[in-house]
Amino acid sequence: MFLTQISLKSRFRAIFTSILLTVPPNFIDHLESLINCVTTDSLYNLDLANEIDLSIVAIAIGAYWHQDLQEVRSRILGLQSHSNADIQELVLAYAIALACRDELNPRSFVSQICHDFRKRRALSHDHQSQQHCLDQLQLAQEFVDQGASAITAHRSDRGLSDAIASSLYYFLSTPHNWSVISDRAQRSWLSNHQQITVQSGAISAAYLGEIANPDQHNQEIFTKGKVIGDRLWAEWAGVFDAKLDN
Repeated sequence: MFLTQISLKSRFRAIFTSILLTVPPNFIDHLESLINCVTTDSLYNLDLANEIDLSIVAIAIGAYWHQDLQEVRSRILGLQSHSNADIQELVLAYAIALACRDELNPRSFVSQICHDFRKRRALSHDHQSQQHCLDQLQLAQEFVDQGASAITAHRSDRGLSDAIASSLYYFLSTPHNWSVISDRAQRSWLSNHQQITVQSGAISAAYLGEIANPDQHNQEIFTKGKVIGDRLWAEWAGVFDAKLDN
């Protein structure tokens, strides 16, 4: 079987279809307003105290600015100055950006992030938070390498507590199956399980570049996700003057 390159447009479509499948039905208009604020650099006009909003903005930043990781970092750090965003949102944005670049390797992502981020200062509100986040990412990788169950990963004495670490645990455990990742994340014992579901699903969608739609269920959501993804792709193509990628 010949391997075919997944188009950026397909990845954008999959990302926002995944989000729409994991948020309330009445969230579509709000989702579009959040994306618009990313593409127009008007995030300062938003109140982003809600953890789901923060995750979606980080995902949109990672997708829209995927070609330039420095821009991704700059915009997340700018977000930190007027919201509750922290290094977790930066890790999420990096995962999305690397997936859109076809450079997300599930086996090496955590070590890559930890190696890169430990050399940088001021990626978090304080050094202790930055160290805690990186320790949590390494712990998630340990649980994945051990084949640990979700119960063990979250309820052991050294269990996962950060949303991004939990999200990566679910993604890294089964990177090639969006449905399994989302189903497991939805059953998470952590109180912020919806945020974890949004994050892990979006990372998986960006990585895979597609989400299966068995028996044409949720056709309206899939159609809307395609429209939103195509719109963001068109905006991106205009910003970077890119050759159209079908």
